[in-house]
Amino acid sequence: MTHRRLHWLEKLQVQLTAAGVLAVAYFLVWRLIRPADPTGAVAFVATGALRDAGVLAAAVLVLTIVGGVTTLTARPEGAMTAVLLGLGGVSLHSGPMRTLLWVRQDDLAALYWQMAAETVLLGAILAAAAAVLHGLRRAIDGRLGRWAWRDLLGDFDERQQREYVRFVAAGKDADGADAYDDLPLKILGGGFARIIVGRAVAGRRGRSGATPGDEMARRGMCFALLVAAALALVWLLARSVDRGQVLFAVFGGCFLAAMLAYMVFPMRFSLPAWAGPILVGLASYVLAATGSLESGQGAWMRVPACYQALPLDWLTGGAGGGLLGYWVASRMHENKFLEYQEEREEGA
Repeated sequence: MTHRRLHWLEKLQVQLTAAGVLAVAYFLVWRLIRPADPTGAVAFVATGALRDAGVLAAAVLVLTIVGGVTTLTARPEGAMTAVLLGLGGVSLHSGPMRTLLWVRQDDLAALYWQMAAETVLLGAILAAAAAVLHGLRRAIDGRLGRWAWRDLLGDFDERQQREYVRFVAAGKDADGADAYDDLPLKILGGGFARIIVGRAVAGRRGRSGATPGDEMARRGMCFALLVAAALALVWLLARSVDRGQVLFAVFGGCFLAAMLAYMVFPMRFSLPAWAGPILVGLASYVLAATGSLESGQGAWMRVPACYQALPLDWLTGGAGGGLLGYWVASRMHENKFLEYQEEREEGA
């Protein structure tokens, strides 16, 4: 199959899996963990509902296994993206955080510390799910033959692999011409990277021989840019305390931040895409707990919208949106480079 057909099949599998997980989360998982108050927010540590946290952890792991099986010809990040976005069905059911803020308005700092602890707990569940998916893929990929996901860049030799890094990072092909024809991709490709991190870093990125230290530096800068951009975008997009607006801010901010980070520092390493949003959520709660939030009567009405996302939102909309941004960016880079290689072979 051509890479276009493989990309189409991968997208179809991820979309169908996400739709299936969404239905399961919305109609089944929600019934197992919904709070006693029909309008209450889904929170585990702050409400003492640790049994429900265990149910959610089991649901995440089971759905990850199912998603890993139904997306066999998709990259592993596609499976995790589908699972997390599908679990957003529980977030859609949840009531707003202001129901908790109203009950705990006399000790908001303690509430936000509990939210921070819950975010760490959900991050650990996500890390466990990623490990399970990795183990599942290693166990079954070798037995599936052509039905298993195949890295389309794995057939290239070392020179072509280095050329791929230069192609997507510097925005130039082997002859020095622009790799991206349309303006948005040019901006997100090479030129914007040099604006942000300077010519020195861009020059290092364009070298033919990268060392392990260079790769670690790229990963660190990608992670830092993703966290900073997500924090800024979520705070910018959270213009209202309405539940839908808060969910949109978390998802949209993390998606755009991941797209930006992986366009500036392209790599096939997805840890920043899901760990970054979890860290942003944790930082938001810590800032709220140690900041200038008031306590007492009516304090719940003065909490900014950027502090009203639930830990569950950072798991589903945040990490899910970040992985979706990584998935889209990596497929975009891969498709452009494969088309570029086809054109070179036809010209030769």
